[in-house]
Amino acid sequence: MHSFDLDTVFKSIWRKLDSAVKSRHEAWHLVSLATVRDKKPEIRTLVLRGVDPEQNLIWMHTDLRSPKAQDIQKNPEGALLFYDPLTRWQLRLNGALSFDSQSETTERIWQNTSASAKRCYQGAEEPSTLTLIQNSNLPQDPVSPDLGRENFTRLLFHVSKMDWLFLRAEGHIRASWELNHSNAQGSWVIP
Repeated sequence: MHSFDLDTVFKSIWRKLDSAVKSRHEAWHLVSLATVRDKKPEIRTLVLRGVDPEQNLIWMHTDLRSPKAQDIQKNPEGALLFYDPLTRWQLRLNGALSFDSQSETTERIWQNTSASAKRCYQGAEEPSTLTLIQNSNLPQDPVSPDLGRENFTRLLFHVSKMDWLFLRAEGHIRASWELNHSNAQGSWVIP
């Protein structure tokens, strides 16, 4: 049986997350985000946009008008779920969510965002608005590249707990880490 080292696994997780930011072909590029609305779980898929292992920070982009933004303002606790069917790695993260809509970093990201991606934030209707007809909410005509900037934000996820599971026929392997600032305390866990 192959022996794993907690520190090596921890670093491999962050490398895999970083790779997922850079490649849409990486399974972890799409992440499931769980929040709470009216004491009930809500889950949806977002695109992983950035990681900072030194700060235990992960981020995605979102529309400030969305119901998930309202959920996060009421309760910033959330969870992320990643799964890769090729490596058979599952990663569950717990942490606190916050918005970064006004920083220079977010402004730079907006300026470098493609016109087609900006269209997602330029719709006239708020996300989740009920409609009588099928409606993508994308502007039909070319619009100012600055339109929608007020709706765009980085959604920051401050990781406080990490739970990794490696599914294998010869026996699953699981580990977890409690993260405090730059300190990570890891333990093996029975799967």
